[in-house]
Amino acid sequence: MSDRFSIIMPCYNDSDLLYNLLQGYTLQTFPKENFEIIIVDNNSQDPNILSCYNRFKNHLTLTLLFRPQLPDPFALNSARNLGVKIAKHEWCVFTDSDCIPAPNYLAEIQKIINDYGPSICMTGIREFIHSKDIVPAEMDSDGKYLDACPRFNSPSNYGLSKDRRLGKIEQLPNTEHPWGHFYGCNMAFKRQDVIKVGFFDEKYDGTWGYDDIDLAYRVINELKVQPTFMKEAIVYHQDNINLTETINGKRNKIKDLSNPNYQYICKKISGYYEFSNREFKRFGLTTTAS
Repeated sequence: MSDRFSIIMPCYNDSDLLYNLLQGYTLQTFPKENFEIIIVDNNSQDPNILSCYNRFKNHLTLTLLFRPQLPDPFALNSARNLGVKIAKHEWCVFTDSDCIPAPNYLAEIQKIINDYGPSICMTGIREFIHSKDIVPAEMDSDGKYLDACPRFNSPSNYGLSKDRRLGKIEQLPNTEHPWGHFYGCNMAFKRQDVIKVGFFDEKYDGTWGYDDIDLAYRVINELKVQPTFMKEAIVYHQDNINLTETINGKRNKIKDLSNPNYQYICKKISGYYEFSNREFKRFGLTTTAS
């Protein structure tokens, strides 16, 4: 018997990217009756978010929540927590609203659970493609269309075309700071495990990053859950170039040092500052001490 999944994603504007994602879920090889999608909208000003819901609501088990006015629309964690609270199924799959799942995405997550058992949490990689290259009507359930999309040297990935965690993530659980390889665009936890550790820490709301790593750290350490790499459960990140965030095509990691989320996680997790700086250097990036 198949497990059932609740796919939870915060959303803010970019309805065209959301449309492509939902199209990807209509093409899943996994039974549609065994998963639901929960979209939590953080005060989007894009009127077509609702149009996306109306377009797909008869093809997917789909819930769209519009939140009351927020102090800051960058409220990923409180949005995720809302999704967890209303989720109907045992497993919560977390993703971003700009990440298209491979057609075998949920089937591969199911395979990992079958192979390793339920006492796990899971993370997988991103493939970077440019949003301008996507024609949703041409996407197929064989995955050939997404496989053929040109890869992109993403600024959000330090200017690399391959997910920067490769070389380390395959070694899960036997790698340094295994929680450091969990990214919110592609990870899965048992719903009760998220609840047991107190949900996502909403102190991370208001700016980007490190909230996903924090959740994984608590689940892995407090509940003794095994971190597991989902090799074939891939999402395709639809990239948009933002040159203000990059230096020579790479995200400016100096910004991390002034990011309150980075400062917060370095205080919460012993050794994380040293680990993260070794990772920055692995990609030819330099930082200065905070």
